[in-house]
Amino acid sequence: MRFYKLIILIIFILLISFTFYLNTYYKSFFNTLDPKSGNEPLSFYKIEENLNNKTNYFTWLGQSTILLSIDSKNILFDPVFSRRVSPFSFVGPQRRIPLVIEISDLPRIDYVFISHNHYDHLDMSTLKKLQAYNSDIVFNVPLGDKKLLTSNSLNNVNEFNWWESVNFTDLSVIFIPAKHWSARGFFDRNKSLWGGWVTKFNEISFLHIGDTAYDKDFISYKEKIGDIDIGFIPIGSYYPAEIESDVHANPEEGVQISLDLNIKRSYGIHWGNIYFSQEPTYEPRDIIKSISLKNERVNFHTPLPGEIINLLNLN
Repeated sequence: MRFYKLIILIIFILLISFTFYLNTYYKSFFNTLDPKSGNEPLSFYKIEENLNNKTNYFTWLGQSTILLSIDSKNILFDPVFSRRVSPFSFVGPQRRIPLVIEISDLPRIDYVFISHNHYDHLDMSTLKKLQAYNSDIVFNVPLGDKKLLTSNSLNNVNEFNWWESVNFTDLSVIFIPAKHWSARGFFDRNKSLWGGWVTKFNEISFLHIGDTAYDKDFISYKEKIGDIDIGFIPIGSYYPAEIESDVHANPEEGVQISLDLNIKRSYGIHWGNIYFSQEPTYEPRDIIKSISLKNERVNFHTPLPGEIINLLNLN
């Protein structure tokens, strides 16, 4: 009897400890599982035109997914085309708007860049489909994630440490730190890195940060990454602040990131309740608009998913 009581006590202590661990380190994760009811779906534009012969543009496809085409090279950042962002197909956050373009309608993708391994940024099903369409596609991931891809039969995978850089034949790349975290499950927290990608093509440079909170250290990055022409900055999933402020920037902080990094023109991503959010759907866009009207230094835009932005017509 005493032995069984000891076993029960140990189990109880383990359960309490595990609950404390989850409540401490996975608060944001559980917040995403309880989206606020009543938030309207975000408007979007269905991409109907054939993109195979089009270049020098970009479009936000939802969440942190950006399709960028420049000089006939096609790049995807954080491509997520699955209905759910979850380890399971039957449960977990699901897409609240339709895909604005099907994978089969994408142009041939040359490069993929992944900011971190959360399911709404690293979607294994999508990556496998992309490779099926182009066996020469090159995947670029944070340090610690290469094994995840190669174990799922993905090839041509490059792994980057913070501040590591490489020159491809047609672009240069730097992987920079952000203020966030990584995990695919409950026991691999921060076993891989997270961050943003600086990509430079000839005379134009881009920065994509899939997820981040504000960090005062961003202001020091300018010396290392140089001028950035176009930035894709996350501005959603920030409510409630007591849970999210350490991992997700709010719109004001997204603008400050853009100013700190001296980005010439920024675009909001990771907003609009594509998969999950607690704040009202259009609140990030409204806040950005209000800030822009008050501060002429702010050049920050919030196009809807599927809007195609011509790189040659920016002013």
